[in-house]
This record gives sequence, C-alpha cells and structure tokens, in this order.
Amino acid sequence: TLPPITPLTVDLMHLGFPKAMGAHIIDDVIVDPGCEKTVDKVVEALDGRTPRAILLTHIHFDHAGGTGRLIERYPDTEVWVHERGAPHIADPTRLVSSARKVFGEHFDMLWGEVVPVPEKNLRVLKGGESEGPWEVAYTPGHAQHHVCYFHEPTRTAFTGDVTGIRIDGGPAFPPTPPPDIDPPLWHESLQTVSAWEPERLAFMHFGQTTADVPHQIAMMHDSLDQFTEFSRHTDAQGMADWIRAWVIERAGEDAVDYYWRAGPFEGLWSGLHRYWQRVDAEG
Repeated sequence: TLPPITPLTVDLMHLGFPKAMGAHIIDDVIVDPGCEKTVDKVVEALDGRTPRAILLTHIHFDHAGGTGRLIERYPDTEVWVHERGAPHIADPTRLVSSARKVFGEHFDMLWGEVVPVPEKNLRVLKGGESEGPWEVAYTPGHAQHHVCYFHEPTRTAFTGDVTGIRIDGGPAFPPTPPPDIDPPLWHESLQTVSAWEPERLAFMHFGQTTADVPHQIAMMHDSLDQFTEFSRHTDAQGMADWIRAWVIERAGEDAVDYYWRAGPFEGLWSGLHRYWQRVDAEG
C-alpha cells in the first residue's frame, strides 16, 4: 500500500516575509488558512481542488481571519471551530472592533477584511469529537477557543499555537497575547497533545516537526514556565529585550528577525501580565 499523504505547509508570506505564518493542507482539508491578506497563497496551493473542510484551531486573525473569504469561493466547505469561537466567526463585528483598538490603523494592513462565515457552514466543536481520520481535543491556555486536531493515518497533531513558535528546528516559545493566557491550562493542553503520541507536529509559526516531537513539547513546558516567571517582574519592553536575548542565546542573531515576524516580542508581555493580575485578584 502507498504511504499516507503528508501534510503540505503553505508559507503564507505574510507582509512578504517567509516563515512567519503557515497554513496546512492534507487531502481535501485546510487547517488554519491564515488571514484574509494571504488567502491567495492557500488558493494557489489547492491547485484547482475544492476543500471539503477548513479546520480552525482558534479564531485569532492570523489563523482564521481568511476563512470567510475562502467560503465565498468554496460555499459548500464545512468550517470546524470551537463553540467559544463560533459566534465570532459567524459575526466578527465585536472581535474586529476590539482588535482595531489594539492594532489601530495597522489592522487592515496586517489582516485585511474579516468576512463572516454563514452559520450553515459551521461545525461547532466542544472537543472530544472523532470523524474519519480526525480527532479533536480541547486545548485552552493560549485561547479559550483553542482546539488541536490529530490526523491518525499520518500521526500528525495540528497544534495551532499550543506547541509554540518554532522556526527551522530552533527553540520553541509561547505566543502570549491577551486576553486568555493561562499557563496551567496550557501545560495540560501540551499533555493532551503528548497523549496522542504524534510523530509529527504541524503548527502556524512555523511549519512541521518530525524528528524531535517529544523534545519540542518538553521545550514548550520549560519555556512557558520561563516566560511566565520573567513576566511577573518586568514590563512590555523589558520582556521584549529579554526574549530577544533568549532567542539569540539559543538560535543566534540571524534567527531573531524570523522569530520576531512570527510573534512580535513587544506583544507577548501583556497576556502574561493579565494572567498574573488575575492570579493576584484571586489571592
């Protein structure tokens, strides 16, 4: 028998830069198509095929923002999304309004237009579902609406942001934007991924890991603790400077720009700061 098809990573070339964002295509399924600004890269990679389903790990714009535009092109395609994210995919008005307060005039340049997905296209998930070769697990910690997908024939876990930002086999660290960062839940989600015993990780920032899956997950447990602890006693600029040094120490000066494009360091303190505020408020 022929070996199962392996996932294709599509470099979305966000803002013209390589290895910042990557969608995945396997058989007739797209996982995390990226933002509206980059959907042409996904269409090009489909090479005339019509996707059966678009599987969203979560609804952040870099992962899911282009979904509605793709559904305009492929109106019979099903969209899988966690129940906490589904309302915002069907009507992104509040989500976009909130994000514009953060990104300001840069929103359109970064993400493009966020087109609603008709409710008839949505398959709303809780986690724990199984269909054909696919399993779904609820994996919060980065976002309350985060799921991971396991494709059993290829032993591939599609992990969105749970297994971190990792480029060219370098170090892995957590993207930590507000408002949902919860390190203890994130550790549990890493354990959920480990329990699948995957032989491949496919993730947005950036690509695939096959040779050292347990090592990447172990790195993420470690870096999540390091980042969480350091954020306790610094501010946004202090965190950014520390992350830059952290990357240089582990991957060299040349890697810094790639890592920054995948997850701008200045934006990674606020999610952890909010977590610590919550911890302190709860005593």
